[in-house]
Amino acid sequence: MDQCRRAALGVLTVVVALAAAALSQELVEPLGAFELLVGTTWIGRFTSSPAPPFDHWIEWKAVLGGQVVQWTKRVEAVDFTMETYFYWDAELRSVAFTQLASNGIHGKGVVEFEDGVIALVGGAMQTLGRVEFRQSFEIMSDGSLEDRYYTRSGSGWCPEHVIVYRIEADAV
Repeated sequence: MDQCRRAALGVLTVVVALAAAALSQELVEPLGAFELLVGTTWIGRFTSSPAPPFDHWIEWKAVLGGQVVQWTKRVEAVDFTMETYFYWDAELRSVAFTQLASNGIHGKGVVEFEDGVIALVGGAMQTLGRVEFRQSFEIMSDGSLEDRYYTRSGSGWCPEHVIVYRIEADAV
């Protein structure tokens, strides 16, 4: 390789490295538990109900200089999208979240972290009124991501769904 090509390749390598550094965002410390998820895209399906076998896509990314983790969920078969934003709430002294969905549902609450499980605990405004919910995400030993969703009833937490996700490249 001649000297001119080597110099061009060296410049290109530096430009690519700088671009990658600019795109990656280091998370603020309270959001550190999301580090393994940020930058990943997953595809999954319900495993716990007779729901149609629609693909559920979720993508996790750091935004706003690492101050926020954004989780985007899409179910293209039913034209559904949900955005969830995780951030440090100084007033609550906790990681909090806000969800907005294309079907009019919106929710908010706090995040609990325990033994590798990320749990969203809060309330959602749905067509039938406000519902208390708990949704947990856990990376399992087989590399899958398990999403468990519960609603509160008079007797405690009632399971609503389980979705098992695989990293997008592994799902095909």
